[in-house]
Amino acid sequence: MNRFKETQKRTPFAIDRGKIALWQIKKVLHCHFPDLQSRMTLLADPRKGVQYSIEELVMGAMVLFLLRSISRNDFNHKAKDGNFAQSYYRMFRLRLPGMDAVNDLFEKMDTKELEELRCLLIGSLIEKRVFHRLRFFGRYFCVAIDGTGVYHWGDSPPKDILPYALKREYSSGKVVYSSQVLEATLVCNNGLVIPLISEWIANDGLEYDKQDCELKAFKRLSTRLKKCFPRLNLCILADGLYTNISMMSVCQGYDWKFITVFKDGNLPSVWQEVESLLPLSGGARKCQTQVFDSTHMITSNYQWIKDIDYQKHSIHWVECVQDSEHRKTGEKSTNRFVFLTNLVVDEKKIASIIQAGRARWCIEDHFNTQKNRGGALHHKFNRNHFKAVKNWHNIRQLGCVICEFVKYTSEMKQVMKDNPKMTWIEIWKNLNAFLTMCVEEVKEVVALFEHWSKPRRQVRLE
Repeated sequence: MNRFKETQKRTPFAIDRGKIALWQIKKVLHCHFPDLQSRMTLLADPRKGVQYSIEELVMGAMVLFLLRSISRNDFNHKAKDGNFAQSYYRMFRLRLPGMDAVNDLFEKMDTKELEELRCLLIGSLIEKRVFHRLRFFGRYFCVAIDGTGVYHWGDSPPKDILPYALKREYSSGKVVYSSQVLEATLVCNNGLVIPLISEWIANDGLEYDKQDCELKAFKRLSTRLKKCFPRLNLCILADGLYTNISMMSVCQGYDWKFITVFKDGNLPSVWQEVESLLPLSGGARKCQTQVFDSTHMITSNYQWIKDIDYQKHSIHWVECVQDSEHRKTGEKSTNRFVFLTNLVVDEKKIASIIQAGRARWCIEDHFNTQKNRGGALHHKFNRNHFKAVKNWHNIRQLGCVICEFVKYTSEMKQVMKDNPKMTWIEIWKNLNAFLTMCVEEVKEVVALFEHWSKPRRQVRLE
């Protein structure tokens, strides 16, 4: 009886969260992606004798990821529910297709179609200056670059996957195949992460001298990044793998800035110069800052060395040693961050450069979210065709863009503030339950939204 009463008390709050999430999705689509559906109708359709339009199929796939479904089968189970299908139609004014039909389309569809759609939509946001106030240093769009493993195919991948899969041989003689992807994500100073472009780390045929790798993929990705966003002031954020002459030359050629992690042992000649200058008076410039928050006193000791020559490149070494002390317990901890950059370094900018360099971690959290918090990154939405694998990944990233905007609206931030133990997985569960069980409430929310959206509106991002 007590458990029933507790459930009764919690239910209205779950419904309210579902309503708020639905409203924010509608608001983000209306304000930031008003031409999403019309652009989908322009996609080239390779099918003949179709039951569903290409707009209906692509939107259905995007909503699968928007609602955090873990597989095609999971979303098909939802689609079989008449209430969910009715709510879906009210949200988008489109029929809800089966995901098998979407998969058939993706096996035939040119991968460039969804790649270009993604770039066009993000490009329109940049033109509207949506991200301008979220830039680092008030000028640069920071783009984090990193690769991640996506699928494991075992020792016998499907026939169409085999020519592209990366092969790994162990000393025991065991052979395994996998697929990896290199991502370029826009990192904003409030933590917002927008996936821009994906470049697959994949072989092109069974015969090759050397397998594809992350650094080769970076060269291809940088070319596409410059082509899609030619006028942006970019600052590349990367880990120690990219601390090399190849990355520096790419950035110099495109007039980009960079901040890369500088690990002990990377570029020995640079480390030798740094270590020889540090003991000298005036060899390195230094400054210190102290910050107090509710629990800790944080002391940051900065030092930097400018204009180090490395193979015709002038680079700067920056370091931050951060000491943190708990104000009540006195517990202490120390962290050290070291980067190389071609940004201008001085006492006023050093803290911002370190902050931007540390923001590279956001792409790691982005991968973790897609793998473990509802993005289903490791799930194979197609097991036989590499073209379909790439199309499913592109539509996943498009759904991720919309999810990120929803998460950073002021209303959703307030929901999380009011429910400090609430997770985003629970929010999406509330939304799914609301769409399935509260058909009349969905109808009411959509009707109110259509009235609300008639005047020009804006989305406030936190």
